[in-house]
Amino acid sequence: MGKAHQSESEFNATLAARLAAGAAASPQPPANGGMHMTAAPKGPSKSLEALLEGDTPFPAPMLSPGMIESASTVEQSEDHIVRIQVQLVVDSPWQPRTRYDETDLQALGQTMKDRGQDEPIKVRKLANGHFELIYGHRRIRAARLIGWADIKATVVELDDKAAELATLVSNESQVGLSDWERAKAYKQSLDHGLAADQKEVGRLFSCSQSRVSQCLTLYKLPEPILQLLNKYPGLIKYRHAKLVLQLAKDYPEAEEAIVTAVESMIDQPDLEADELRNQVEKALKPKRPRPKTLEPRLIGDKNGSSVFSVKLHERQIVINIEDGVDVEMARKRTLAALREYAQTFELPEKEKALKSKT
Repeated sequence: MGKAHQSESEFNATLAARLAAGAAASPQPPANGGMHMTAAPKGPSKSLEALLEGDTPFPAPMLSPGMIESASTVEQSEDHIVRIQVQLVVDSPWQPRTRYDETDLQALGQTMKDRGQDEPIKVRKLANGHFELIYGHRRIRAARLIGWADIKATVVELDDKAAELATLVSNESQVGLSDWERAKAYKQSLDHGLAADQKEVGRLFSCSQSRVSQCLTLYKLPEPILQLLNKYPGLIKYRHAKLVLQLAKDYPEAEEAIVTAVESMIDQPDLEADELRNQVEKALKPKRPRPKTLEPRLIGDKNGSSVFSVKLHERQIVINIEDGVDVEMARKRTLAALREYAQTFELPEKEKALKSKT
């Protein structure tokens, strides 16, 4: 695997760490100040860059206290890039992202495998020796997918409140964060006193106040939909949430139909807001009862054999005539019977029309 080219600050930090480790391990010069001869090196020679870009990582125990303590702020920490063991890195409890796309992680892992790690992750060291992520949650997962044992990291010293703020702000603008995950980050900053109001949230996250307000609108959705969002954070966007709130206002008794329509978006992620409305309104239309299907009535001859099959379909009488029956005679007899029956009543509409003429 090819190594990524180091920046100047990265190079200086690595060089300082290596020289400090080498100085601690080398014997002290003679007390009399005489010359100290070292043994001639064995094996093929290496350039300084080759030595610094060697495969030996910086495990967690090699981090000197000075390297961490001097990085008291995020800005100062850029000069202290080291390699730490992947297995020692843990997620931040304040990370707004709740789900990761497996395909995207595999693609990111392949990029890291081909090009090396372009940017270090950022962590803070915990009392138990582990490293809590500030940002780089996707990169650490990609590193695990491709089997890396160690990863480049910037180590900073932050208290809980500063770590929470740094994690929220640095991750809010990352790839693929949903409106719901952003809403959670904005609400968390308000609930935990990191921002006083929505305007300050906008300044904190470098976005407009209207954007903050739009995302926070998702918290007004019915509770069953909020539960769906916790499980599928990318299920709906703000424009869908706005429509759902309007539907809930227009049809206060139709929450079940609205939730069902939103739930259908799990399998239809590209469903537009207008299509969602159509689904809800279609579900709310009263269903016309289907006419009861009647079994056909059979009319037999003198011996009981079926001659006619009579079936009622809405306002139609359908008569099926068996073979061997004189169809023309059956037609005449049927018409004669209908004429005789028609003389026994008068349709209401025609009765009214006759009275109006007289």
